[in-house]
Formats: sequence, C-alpha cells, structure tokens
Amino acid sequence: MKTPIYETTSGALAALLATRAFVFGDLYTITLPNNNGTLRLCSGDTDWSFGGNTWGHGGPLIDTPGSRPTAHWKLGLDVDTWQFAIIPRAVDPMTGAAWPDLIGSVPWLQAIAAGALMGATVEIDRAYLPAWPTFPRAPAIVPTGVVNIFTGRVASVDIERTIAHVTLNSHLDILSADMPRNLFQAGCRHTLFDPRCTLAASSYAVSCTATGASAQNAPVASVGAPGGSGTYNLGRVVFTGGKNATFTRSIRTATTVSGVTTFTLIAPMPFPILAGDTFTAYPGCDKKYSTCGTWGNQANFGGQDQIPAPETAI
Repeated sequence: MKTPIYETTSGALAALLATRAFVFGDLYTITLPNNNGTLRLCSGDTDWSFGGNTWGHGGPLIDTPGSRPTAHWKLGLDVDTWQFAIIPRAVDPMTGAAWPDLIGSVPWLQAIAAGALMGATVEIDRAYLPAWPTFPRAPAIVPTGVVNIFTGRVASVDIERTIAHVTLNSHLDILSADMPRNLFQAGCRHTLFDPRCTLAASSYAVSCTATGASAQNAPVASVGAPGGSGTYNLGRVVFTGGKNATFTRSIRTATTVSGVTTFTLIAPMPFPILAGDTFTAYPGCDKKYSTCGTWGNQANFGGQDQIPAPETAI
C-alpha cells in the first residue's frame, strides 16, 4: 500500500479548513500494474503541482460536472468503494488528431478494454487552496495542502462508446482472498504440465489419426501407450485436423484392445469425428505421489501424501 500524501506545513491546511472558505480539486495517481508506469490526472481545467509531482488536466477528462464520482465508506472491515468516470478526448483541438489521449502508445479506451487498468492502484488526493488564481496564472496551481481521501485497486471497468466507468475497492478487499493459498492435502495441488509441475506437455504429446467414423465423444485411433503416467485417463485430446480442429476435450477413460485405443471424452466434440481426422493426445495424472514417480517428478510433488483421505481421517 502506498503512503498517502499529506500536507506537512505546520497547521497551514488546518488553518485554511477552519476558515470554511476554500476551493479544492481532486488529484488521481494511477499506478499501472507490472511496473508499466504512473499516470497523474486531475479534475478541473488547470494543472496542479505538489511534492515534486504534477497532475495534468490536458489528458482525458475526469470527474466532469455531469459525471461526479461516488464513494461508499463503511465502518469495520467491509470494503469501501469509489466510482469515477474517465472521458478521453475524441479529437485534439490543436492538431485535429483522433483519440490523442494514450496509455503508452494505445488510445485510452482501447487500452482499458485490453485490461491496462485491471489491478492498477489508484490514489485520490484532495488539494485545497484559499481561492482560484486569477489571470494571468501560473502553469500549475500549488495548493496549500493535500489530503488523501481514498486509495484502492481497480475492481471493474465498464466501457461505453466514449467513456469508461471505473470502480475501485479499498485495500480491505485483500482480506476477502481465500487463505491460506495452499492447502495441506494428500493429492498434488499442481496441474499437470503447469510451471510448478515443471514437466513440458510437448515432451509427452502423441500424434493420432482417427481410424474410422465414431461418436462425437469417442474417437478411435491406433496409438501406442503414452509416456509419463502410462495412461491417457484424465488426459486431453486436441484436434488438429477435420471439422473439430483446435477444439480440446478432457479424456474420461482410454481403453486399448489389439493396439486400437478408444478415447471416451468427458464432453462430446462439436462435430462428428471422421476417419482421417487428426488429433494430439496427452497423458493424464491422478495427482498421487506414486503416479508422480512414474513421471520421475516426485521432487516437485505438490501434496502431502501421508495425510489420510477425509473418509478415513476420523
């Protein structure tokens, strides 16, 4: 969690607020995920400068009079929320360029639709000063003081044709995550071929060709036994040819008779399976420690095999 900005001059802001005669503007500091930079926007029609940072008004409009932000604060550990609108400019009035407001090199709405703000941290600070400066005024207003009023993470974004509505959740939302991350259990918590399993699916892929027309949930092929676990049960098939090309299904069971294997799929393929259709079959894993040994991968086993099954634990 970032440390919020606070006015540090001795009593200056407190004295201003005590007069009940002041103006203010809101400063939005958006820290993009994955160290992709920081954006600083402000409400109003002028820049603000404080603490060595500048919040610009020349980018997308934020908190316009017709779309004021809404906030919901609660007592206790309930998650607080803040909602605001971002309206990128459709045209630069100086150059005539279309959609000049960018995140990196991508227009705002396009970048938001691609997930540029998901997981971003947003800090909303309120800047106070006695009165709006008169013309001619400095390039940026320097407030008497700044107080943080909300800090949270982007929870959802609703995009319309020219506007994006952003909802923030306070950091109390982190407390709603399921804990602990990993449970103590007999079965392996990893998924076969994921990064924690460390095995590579390409090393165990078996190319197959359907030997004849069959039901949509039961392709038949002449194929040898798979590597690793030695069984296709709980594995998967990925069709590479025919009308089902690119579709994937999980294997319920695989039965071999006289060198011909019948795969029974958990769900049927979208189209009938015809002779000559090609697919790739991958072995399965039942997440047992002994099965992990057939892969030679017990060092990366993700379970605690000495824990008894729930039905025998009592």
